[in-house]
Amino acid sequence: MPSVFQGTSQGLNGVIRAEDVTLTFPGVGGAGGAAGALVQQAQLNCERTVNMIYEIGSNKVYYVGDRRRGTAQFNRIVGGSATFKDMIAQFGDICKSKGNDIKMEVGEDTDCAGTGGGMTYNMLDSTLTSLGASVTANDIVVTESMNYMFVDLEYDA
Repeated sequence: MPSVFQGTSQGLNGVIRAEDVTLTFPGVGGAGGAAGALVQQAQLNCERTVNMIYEIGSNKVYYVGDRRRGTAQFNRIVGGSATFKDMIAQFGDICKSKGNDIKMEVGEDTDCAGTGGGMTYNMLDSTLTSLGASVTANDIVVTESMNYMFVDLEYDA
């Protein structure tokens, strides 16, 4: 039977289970690490500075660098638990940055076929840099945007 939308037929090639994706703020909110923080969106970025230098009188080029800097943004819904107060106390104090790691993890068995594919992002020595809040009439919820910076990013696949 042909597809309603015409063109090439397509078929399901796999299923990924979202419940195996976790975001934890170790040391916040008990053993779960920020359970109940109601984070709806997470984005992270880590970059390094690389300068290109040239040798006079030749065509040789050199890379000099490897200074790293990371940023992360999380959007959450206000409510659910008192976890956010713990997050502000932990990550809002720049003097507590050492050891403040934020971990985003995709579990090993996220696909229903059980073939693995997990990975972990570990944002090292994080601190809160900005906090914003907004509300819209249609949503009737207050959302917060939290921005962090971190020293380095560990990646394990």
